[in-house]
Amino acid sequence: MRRLISLAACAALAACQQQPDQPTNATPAASPSATPSATATPVAALARYVGHYPTDAVAGGTSFLADPAVRAAVATAVPDAAVRARVLDTDVTATPIAEVDGRVLSYGCEPHNCGPHNWAIALTPDGASGAVCYYDEDRKVARWYPAGAGPNPAGGCPSGE
Repeated sequence: MRRLISLAACAALAACQQQPDQPTNATPAASPSATPSATATPVAALARYVGHYPTDAVAGGTSFLADPAVRAAVATAVPDAAVRARVLDTDVTATPIAEVDGRVLSYGCEPHNCGPHNWAIALTPDGASGAVCYYDEDRKVARWYPAGAGPNPAGGCPSGE
C-alpha cells in the first residue's frame, strides 16, 4: 500500500513540474565550457546517491543531505526554516534513496517515531527542481512544498519502497 502511495505521489509530482514544450525557433543553448566551474552540478549528479542512505558519504565524500544542490533545492521549495532544518537533519531514520518516476526520492523520519513524523525530498536528478513532503501528525501538518506539488500526504510521505 505504501509503495502504491509512493508511486502515486511521485507521478503527481512529475506531472506538476513538467515544463511546457520549448518553441522550435528558440536559440540553442551555448555548449558547456571545457572547464566547468567547481560549483556546477552536472546533469544527473544526484543519481549517484540512489541506493545509499541520505547520510552516507558517497563519491566525493558528500552525503545527499549535505550536497549543496540538495540544500539549495530544499531552500527554494520550503519557506519554513523549521521544516527545512528537520528534513536536512542527519539525526534521521531513513530508507535508501530511490529513483521513482524520474525523481531522486529520499525518505526520512524521526527516530523511534516514524509514523507520526516523516518527510520526503523528491528532486530532479540534476537538482534543478523538486519538492518536499512534510508530515507531522502532532502539529497537524501534512503538506507538500511548494503547495500542490503532490497529493495529500494525510497518511505520511512517500518512501520509494
